Amino acid sequence: MRYAIADIHGCCKTFHALLEKMRIKRSDNLYLLGDYIDRGPDGKGVLDTIMTLGCNVSALKGNHEDMWLRASAQSDDPFGSAEYFRLWMENGGQATLRSFAGIDAAPYLAFLRDLAPFIELDDFLLVHAEFDFSLSDPFGEAGIDSMLWSRGKPQFGPKPVLCGHTPLPLDRIRAGLRTNKINIDNGCCYVDRIGYQNLLAYCLDDGGLLVQRNIEERGMDR
Repeated sequence: MRYAIADIHGCCKTFHALLEKMRIKRSDNLYLLGDYIDRGPDGKGVLDTIMTLGCNVSALKGNHEDMWLRASAQSDDPFGSAEYFRLWMENGGQATLRSFAGIDAAPYLAFLRDLAPFIELDDFLLVHAEFDFSLSDPFGEAGIDSMLWSRGKPQFGPKPVLCGHTPLPLDRIRAGLRTNKINIDNGCCYVDRIGYQNLLAYCLDDGGLLVQRNIEERGMDR
């Protein structure tokens, strides 16, 4: 089977609970749509899980990974400095700093640098945010910023787009499962918002949706 999960945001216990609910097998294909870190308490644990999963894993880069990578490029410190560091901290990066306390982050940054911005399958396009189909080549270098960061662009692509990035209430996600833009970000880290706080797994083969409520023990960084 083929599954997709978006926007785990450091919610490692919730991620593990969803994987158990999925009964993931070695032969399954798991597509992860970015934003593995920040806000939730254990970004390092999420990355450790992704890097050691016993199935076929294809992970995309999200804008939160992009922020950490840009911050780290500002100095010799793997947690970065200056403008991008401030941006990262304003968007939940403190939680990632805590999860890496005293741990060498260099191997994790190397892993994140190698993540692709999108995946094209026979029946879906997978991306963290969205494609800019107004570009002559929406899948090229000029489209990467849109793939990681953009919101609100029209979707007129050749295939349905499966994405995350913009948290939506669960009823809107369910209503959009048969459209040309399937957003599966239910804002897992937003535990105080009605209609949110679930991590979702979408089955690309039958259109089913598995729902796991947030079970983290610590508060979230906004």
